[in-house]
Amino acid sequence: MGLQCHGGLKEPRRLAIRGAGHLPGGTMAGEDSAAAHHIRYEPDEKAPQGLAAAMAAQTVLLIIAGIMLTPLVIARGAGASDADTSWMVFAALVAAGVSTWLQLLRKGPIGSGYVLFVGSNVAFVGVSVAAYKAGGIPLLATLGAVGALATFAFTRWLPMLRAVLTPAVGGTVLMLMALSVGPVVWKMLSKPLPGAELGAPHGLVFLVTLAVITLILLFGKGMLRLWAPLVGVALGTLVATWFGHLDVSKVVAAPWLGIPGEGWPGLDLSFDARFWSLVPAFALLSLVGCMETYADGISAQRMSHRKERPIDFRSVQGAINADGTGSIFAALLGTVPNTVFSTSLAVSEITGVASRRVGLWGGLFLILLAFSPKIGAGVAAIPSQVVGAYILILIVIIFGHGIRLVNEEGLGFEVGLAVCLSFWIGLSAQSGGLMNEIMPSWLQTIFSNGTTVGGVTAMIMMLIITWRRGPQDRVSVPLSPRAVIALNETVARFARRVGWDGPAENRLMLAIEEAVIFLCEEREATGARGKGRLIVRLKETKGEAEVEMVTGPSERNLEELVAAASVAPPAEDGGNLAIRLLAGVTKELKHLQYTQGDYLQFRVDSSA
Repeated sequence: MGLQCHGGLKEPRRLAIRGAGHLPGGTMAGEDSAAAHHIRYEPDEKAPQGLAAAMAAQTVLLIIAGIMLTPLVIARGAGASDADTSWMVFAALVAAGVSTWLQLLRKGPIGSGYVLFVGSNVAFVGVSVAAYKAGGIPLLATLGAVGALATFAFTRWLPMLRAVLTPAVGGTVLMLMALSVGPVVWKMLSKPLPGAELGAPHGLVFLVTLAVITLILLFGKGMLRLWAPLVGVALGTLVATWFGHLDVSKVVAAPWLGIPGEGWPGLDLSFDARFWSLVPAFALLSLVGCMETYADGISAQRMSHRKERPIDFRSVQGAINADGTGSIFAALLGTVPNTVFSTSLAVSEITGVASRRVGLWGGLFLILLAFSPKIGAGVAAIPSQVVGAYILILIVIIFGHGIRLVNEEGLGFEVGLAVCLSFWIGLSAQSGGLMNEIMPSWLQTIFSNGTTVGGVTAMIMMLIITWRRGPQDRVSVPLSPRAVIALNETVARFARRVGWDGPAENRLMLAIEEAVIFLCEEREATGARGKGRLIVRLKETKGEAEVEMVTGPSERNLEELVAAASVAPPAEDGGNLAIRLLAGVTKELKHLQYTQGDYLQFRVDSSA
């Protein structure tokens, strides 16, 4: 979304952003449905409070390291004071708890209605270090809040953004982001342990942490793999303790209850050159986070129900909006933006408990832990070599996730050119190789951020590629049965342009007619006033017509009705005849329901 490798590690199939077009469009459960059959409690079902609390506690233990260590890495990389470090960790836990609750909401534009635990987004480490160095927590908070506004633009224009914000773009941004975090890790590894000079113990502490996490990830299975980061951090800290290089004086002195730091640090509302040089990177990373949360929202629906069902993209949009709202809240508190942790999905899949009660308890536990300065001091005492090894594993996985996303698009010549050019331009910008010295000072700061430069280049390249692809026929008509007349004329022109014969043209006309009938019935059933508009796009690809029909929101999902009709006996009154006809003449039918409207997509073959 989202790749969130903090706390727990995403499995490849959950990382992938799949489906029709570019963002996920496949709406039936597919490979995840079999795993979901063992679900004991669905989201709407009330699991026993004791069981829900136990599942929540288990998940919190798995993700708390990622939530607390991410702001700690930022603080250490930026040379923050102890007070600022404590506050950022405290704010991260509070924001994680509140954001987890936001995901549980079912009505309105915010919330997915599923158990999606939320925490600090490691993707923001590099830009957050730069923001803190430029203006402390106030500037970091302002940048995080403003950058997160891109989330709501993403959900508003989600159906239209599929052609530009592709997996290839997301993968390029993730690879560049991982490279930008590298210097922070190397700086942490070069710091001496408390009470020691830089030497052999430092390397051993780092290697033990790195080796333990790596070996568990390679050889562990099921729940054991989810514990890899926590086990590695614990053993690395024990090695540092054995050498006598763990300073716990601040842990002992910290109270069990209270609010750490020196209070809320406030916001920087000057909006000067420092802000404008960094806000594009924050917005871009927020957009990448949207793509990852998009995938998480789909996965949550696939593995939280006993029976497979079409994906409700309105719920996915709610998940992204909740992510953005939580990130704004986190930023205003004075910490790094949030994102969904896939660990919660893995726990739900393994235990079969997807009840929303788990999320309620989990959010409460995270908030309660925030008000224990001793816990925050304990995390702050973890040696830099341990934290550095932990973050190194994460950025390696992030880089690999970026490669998988790019490969998912299909690395043909066009996409390969776009990705490689964008990657190397971003890398050159990061290293100062884009002739930065001849640019104005305000441009130098922007072009020194490789994530921003490479990401924008990738989006421009994908837009150019989209423009140069084949022509399409488009028509907009009032949604009514009479629309069939105008649409048949459009189909006839399309058939003549691509050289289809009569039978192929008739099949395409039949498919569009039956789809129009369904959409008209749905509009009447929802009680919508006026005729509304129907937009139809036709494009020929390898002997097939790609059809997309766009109209207002509907209640029923045609894809679900087609699936039901395929196993049900034909209705005596012919009530499902239209659906059967549509299913018989189309391929890969998808009904994508968004808050703004519905997208009906299918293919019709030119050959019988």
